[in-house]
Amino acid sequence: MIDEATENPDTEHAALPPEALPQADGEPPATEAAPAAEEPAAEQPAAEEPAAEAPAAAVEAQAKKPPPRKPRDPAVIRAFRAGQPVQGTVEKVIKGGYEVKVGRCRGFCPQSQIDVHRPESAEGHVGKTYAFKILQLRRGGEDVVISRRALLEAEHEEEMKAVRATLIEGAVMTGRVARLAEFGAFVDLGAGVTGLVHTTELAHGRVVKPSDIVSVGDRVPVKVTKLDEATGKISLSIRQAITDPWDSVPTLFEVGKAYQGTLKRFADFGAFVELRRGIEALAPAREFPPKASGWREGLTVEETLDWVVIAVDGPRRRITVVPAFEGWEAFFGPLPEPGAKLTGKVAKAEVFGIFVWLGPGRVGMVPRVWSGAANGPGFESRFPVGSDLAVEVVDVQDEGRRIRLSVEGVDRDAADAQQAARKDAARPPRREPPRERPRREAPPPPPPDPGGGFGGHLGEALRAALGKK
Repeated sequence: MIDEATENPDTEHAALPPEALPQADGEPPATEAAPAAEEPAAEQPAAEEPAAEAPAAAVEAQAKKPPPRKPRDPAVIRAFRAGQPVQGTVEKVIKGGYEVKVGRCRGFCPQSQIDVHRPESAEGHVGKTYAFKILQLRRGGEDVVISRRALLEAEHEEEMKAVRATLIEGAVMTGRVARLAEFGAFVDLGAGVTGLVHTTELAHGRVVKPSDIVSVGDRVPVKVTKLDEATGKISLSIRQAITDPWDSVPTLFEVGKAYQGTLKRFADFGAFVELRRGIEALAPAREFPPKASGWREGLTVEETLDWVVIAVDGPRRRITVVPAFEGWEAFFGPLPEPGAKLTGKVAKAEVFGIFVWLGPGRVGMVPRVWSGAANGPGFESRFPVGSDLAVEVVDVQDEGRRIRLSVEGVDRDAADAQQAARKDAARPPRREPPRERPRREAPPPPPPDPGGGFGGHLGEALRAALGKK
């Protein structure tokens, strides 16, 4: 939209001679029109001499005059009217875009209009000269809004149409990463036709930042997942265009072997370890060797360590690992037999006994009576968590899920006998059952009254009482 000053520049220069006005067709170039506009100012030196004798009010009024307008360039006006591009030099970055010098005018190019893709660095365009299209020109050239992108898209319009015509949902093609954002990566499919690869579609594994997977300028395979004809948006996927690394997991990782992996992050229940790009394993917290300050002690994110694979479930995309510990090779042998002597770590001490960590998934229990510790309070404090404990296997049940142990060197028979004696000594004396009292037989019923009735009994009682007197 052009305002009245742009459409009719004659209204601003009514005082100038007709030969100084820019013409719509065949008007003189800017270098010729500019002197004509400035000649009247150069021919009036005598009019400025009495200014010293002017009253103070006139001087003050002259001081409050608005600053002169920026010089306009008739060549820019002609280019705008004709729809022709102009050359401009990017001078600096300003809020929202760039300040560009176009002839004798100062133009503004929005950041989104400097290129087809948003630049990675705004300063990269400063000092460069490009061809621009004038979008708006107001107040005779004081406000000029320009766009380089409009020219670039116009040049590639036919090519862009050809590229879009070849796009089919489900097709796999190669593109170039043009720009990264927090939510994904924009991939140029050719001629400026750009699609979005969302963060969830960048790789088979978990993606925290797009920059962890791709970089600007990378050539990547992509699959067209959706074409929105209404909005022109294109959805792409790198994950669906490449081979799933989990397909090769059964041949890459074997149970009972150690592999290098990078610890990526912690969770309450364990740690996630990246064994290969797109393949993450879980190290459960319960499988770590017990430590006084917690299972995370000595571990750092992004640290590369040796991890022992203890389980692989390809269909469910799960791998379980533990940090390589001393003697881990023997852990994958047969289960320990009764009588075997081992060294474990105290996992937890309770009033009734001690839980001892023998390896991932193998925790035995030492009953208190076989601990060799004297009875009394403070039993748990004698076996701090994470301390080494030499034990002897007593029995193994349920395929290793229940392992009974005793502290090495403890005489279990003697300990059992002592415990039984203590129980007997602490047991209260046995009470004899109360004797049964003989039952009292009921008195025989009184003989029947010969007289019968209530009166006969009453008479006998009276006679007995009188006889005593």
